[in-house]
Amino acid sequence: MRLLSTFDRLKPRLIALILAIGLGLDTSAASTANSEQAITVAFLYNFLKFTEWPEGTITGDLMLCVTNSAVFGEELDAISGRLAQNKTVHIKHIELGENTRECQLLFLPREEKPVRVREWLKNTASTTTLTVSNMGEFLDMGGMIVLIDDNSRLQFEVNLERVKSSGLRLSAQLLKIARDVRGKQ
Repeated sequence: MRLLSTFDRLKPRLIALILAIGLGLDTSAASTANSEQAITVAFLYNFLKFTEWPEGTITGDLMLCVTNSAVFGEELDAISGRLAQNKTVHIKHIELGENTRECQLLFLPREEKPVRVREWLKNTASTTTLTVSNMGEFLDMGGMIVLIDDNSRLQFEVNLERVKSSGLRLSAQLLKIARDVRGKQ
């Protein structure tokens, strides 16, 4: 009976890892810890790998920006310095009001207040920054990708119209595994 309750407690994380492995996602950041943060970081890393930015907009390495309210520790360290699209991934903690133009991906955690998330989205509206959050109403606010924990696995939904309006392209592989794609033709 005790083994069964342990399995039930770990099942959501195991399913997310199995899903990610089965779909060819890189889960090495998640392999060291069974936590939502580690799995979130693995998804963020793969979003960097499967997003195409307009030519000439990335002049150096890939910058994954996170707000100071993001609750990550060593999970982000696991992908810092790794390669995605033959570019080194760097992590930058950023505060509201700072320039986001150097960020290829901006993660806005659910710990951010909605008014601040709207301000972040306003600041990135004219950039080629991929915006990602785990806040439920993020797509309705104008975000691009929302991570959803449905208690059985971590999934994501995409606002494709918003992605395209920023000049970004998500790979067909990534769109196939999304739970929902808004604006798909």
